[in-house]
Amino acid sequence: MELKDILSTYGIIGVISSYEMKEHNGKISELPIRMKEKAMKMVGLDNQILEKEYSDLSVSEKFKIDLATKLDNEIIVVGNLSKNLIGKDMNFIKKLLIKLNKNYNKKIVVIDNNINSFMNLVKHIVVIKDKKVIFESNNFFDKELYNYISKPAIVDFIEYVNKDKRVLNETTDIYELIKDIYRVVSWDIC
Repeated sequence: MELKDILSTYGIIGVISSYEMKEHNGKISELPIRMKEKAMKMVGLDNQILEKEYSDLSVSEKFKIDLATKLDNEIIVVGNLSKNLIGKDMNFIKKLLIKLNKNYNKKIVVIDNNINSFMNLVKHIVVIKDKKVIFESNNFFDKELYNYISKPAIVDFIEYVNKDKRVLNETTDIYELIKDIYRVVSWDIC
């Protein structure tokens, strides 16, 4: 299946590949961003950033500015969430991307070499090599997926616990995992 078809089907996809953010020169106010004040608010930045030089921004601010320049696009491509954002910012951006997909019908492509960036965000994972789709899955517990990328700790933990008998549900949400562990322990006590 071609990447465009996969994107049309799922809306938000994760692509395991490398990504380089476009660098800009000059002030942020000079960038081609429609409705700059609203765009800054949407990506979680203060309007005072418009007067700053692009080169003076932090990595996370550059990521958010890059996203702001793409808000009008039908297909929004962002990358390296794991390298550019810390926990709080990553959760905010994930919620924003989901909102853009659901409320504004934007198609979202998230490119990263760290699968943790995709958790609680993407509906389908694609591995690309030499501009060709070599593997795709919609399951974070697909064993073949981890031939291409490192296995996240939560998946490794659940597989370890479930190796002899299914005890825990397969989830990528840490809070759901904690609830599931509590349920299992509660049943064992009774």
